[in-house]
Amino acid sequence: MQKTNKHTRTLTHRIEKLSLKKLWTLYSIAITIIILLLTFSQIINYSFSQKQSVDADIINMAGRQRMLSQKITKCILLIHNDHAPDTYAKELKKAIQLWKKSHEQLGKHNTKINNEIIKSDADFLYAKSDAFLKKIIDDAKGFSDQSSKEVVQEILDNEAYYLVHMDQLVGIYSDYANYKLKLVQNTSILLFIITLVILFFELFYVFRPTATRINKTIAELEKTKNINHEKIQEIDQLYRSLGQAYQHLSESKETDENLHATLAKVNMEGDFTFISEKLFDIIQTKADDFTSSLYYWLASEGYKKEMIQEILDIVINGETWAGTIKVTDAEGDFKWLEIILSKIYGKPTEILIVGRDITDQKESEERSKEINQEEIDKHIETQKSRSLLILKGQEEERGRISKDIHDGIGQLLTALKFSLESINPAQVKISTNKLKESKGLLKNIIREVRRVSFNLSPNTLGDYGIHAVLTRFAQETSRLSDVEIKYSNTSDFNQRFEKHIETNIYRIVQEAVNNAIKYAEAEEVDIHLSHDFEALYIEISDNGKGFDMNNLEIHGGGNGLLNMKERAGFVGGEISVSSAKGKGTKISVEVPIEEN
Repeated sequence: MQKTNKHTRTLTHRIEKLSLKKLWTLYSIAITIIILLLTFSQIINYSFSQKQSVDADIINMAGRQRMLSQKITKCILLIHNDHAPDTYAKELKKAIQLWKKSHEQLGKHNTKINNEIIKSDADFLYAKSDAFLKKIIDDAKGFSDQSSKEVVQEILDNEAYYLVHMDQLVGIYSDYANYKLKLVQNTSILLFIITLVILFFELFYVFRPTATRINKTIAELEKTKNINHEKIQEIDQLYRSLGQAYQHLSESKETDENLHATLAKVNMEGDFTFISEKLFDIIQTKADDFTSSLYYWLASEGYKKEMIQEILDIVINGETWAGTIKVTDAEGDFKWLEIILSKIYGKPTEILIVGRDITDQKESEERSKEINQEEIDKHIETQKSRSLLILKGQEEERGRISKDIHDGIGQLLTALKFSLESINPAQVKISTNKLKESKGLLKNIIREVRRVSFNLSPNTLGDYGIHAVLTRFAQETSRLSDVEIKYSNTSDFNQRFEKHIETNIYRIVQEAVNNAIKYAEAEEVDIHLSHDFEALYIEISDNGKGFDMNNLEIHGGGNGLLNMKERAGFVGGEISVSSAKGKGTKISVEVPIEEN
């Protein structure tokens, strides 16, 4: 029994020490890298979008320079032909000022080009166009309707050269913008490949080990349950044996009349040489009606002569024989005798038969067996019912875990896969939106994994105790559901119990809150914790639809309530339930502190 208890404690300790610390480290590193890559990608895309906007403005500005040069030549031709010279002279002046200012801005843009080859070509073309621009401006400043045709022709020729060089400069700006676009596309493809590699790493080295760890934990919990079940059976058997011992002691107390006494003597051949009145009283017969031989007496009671002779041979050889025989009295009732046969040395040598009547004790044992058999049958039926409920609860828990993984993490991973597969690096804006969606899906996956892990085994419980885990549980449940969970610790309880006690208390509260949300359809649940020197008190109350206490499917328990009662019994506590239709439900748990 001690060995079994030690094995159970060792296995329980091993299960309690199951930690996802290493797994969480890998997971956190991988997720952090993905977040950094997504953030870096967003920064690159945003920076490129800003620069692309500037490049577009420069190209538009260069195109506008062509328009302004044509406007200047148009005004000069109109003034030369005497078409409203005053009006077009003003317009010419404004166009020249704007043309000159835009040309200076283009020059400043050239200094920001990082590629030396492109910058050299741009500077060369800019210098050429700058020379023609200055010639056009010098001729245009002193231009009037009296200017000669030679001046007009010179302006037109310079304007033609200016347009040729400006077209080439616009082409260089366009090539530079395409060069930067290609660089960003290559960077995006590289980041996309790295992200995919990390995601596959998480799939094979994080999520798959998580599923394996969950299955292993469930298997070890199942094994521990079986060991505990055997332990409970052994304890029940010990209690029953102890009860039988007390019953036998109370019903078979020996009196002076029930002590061992000399019953008879026989010679070496088995013939009686002496029979005491004690034996005649036990079998309720007279000396005249009794047989003269031990062989005939026991043979008439159904014992074989070979066995009788074997007993006599043992005693003749100097050994003592002790045992129990069943005989009948004169009325045909059974009598049980506890006898001892020993050899008496003398002249002649005889065999002494000492014994006592244990009929009452035997009858008490039989009655006790009948009573105990009824208790055993009842206990077996109860254990069967509990085992079925435990198995059903385990199947429900497995189904819930499977549903959480499939409907939560599985769906999110599938959505993330489709989102990443739909990214086209050539479509920058669409790819940016897709990466934002993927980042949001990753955050949801992280939250879902944390929720499932917290429900399986909250780390806070092992580190800080029941108060901390109930605080966290209320916050997480409120955040993940539409129900407001309020938790209060009015007596500032911060004492630590043994791990299995804290786990059972937490599971009771978890079961009660889940029932309130799932079945009672409550909108608000209050968890109230307090304590004194003797016990810890927890109340879980809700404003749900409640139920009729006099018409309970759970009159014998109900799966959820029975599980809570069993857990409370495991830690030496008690649980009570009060409810009414339309008035909510209150579950009170009391766990003794001194015993823990």
